[in-house]
Amino acid sequence: MMYLLKILPSSWFFTFMLLSIIVIQTYGAELTNKQKITLIQPIEHHAMIYGEGQKKVYVFVDPKCPHSRDFMAMINENEKMRTIYRYYIFFYELKRFHSHDLIAAIYMSPAPLQQTLEVMAMGKDISENIRTEPKIEAKIDEISDVADAIGVSKRPYLIIMKENN
Repeated sequence: MMYLLKILPSSWFFTFMLLSIIVIQTYGAELTNKQKITLIQPIEHHAMIYGEGQKKVYVFVDPKCPHSRDFMAMINENEKMRTIYRYYIFFYELKRFHSHDLIAAIYMSPAPLQQTLEVMAMGKDISENIRTEPKIEAKIDEISDVADAIGVSKRPYLIIMKENN
């Protein structure tokens, strides 16, 4: 501490340094739900919507992740959850599962939500060896950019929209 006092030219400088640290910590903190939802809204049209409930839940899943599969199976089997919540489902790849091609194949299917449920909740295998359309790649990239900005670090990753938002 004495060393710091010798280096710092004044108490003003010391106060400035402390305030700088506080500001840096504040900006480095996790985003609030409201900030996350603001980031998600421009890509909301990419979501697969599952359920009819009034409460929105944004969900990031990986189709090969066992925890994501358990979550999707749970909401598929529980009608009450789907009447309370409306799930906005986004695919966001966990790199260790190498699921990019499967994500693209699901998005390119004629009924992506149904295909998702078949793959994730019912264990159906589908062909991943298809040529991905550029618009699908753009969709995957947009979702990935938002997920990175939010700090999605696990799957499933849920953001529940509070009623007052």
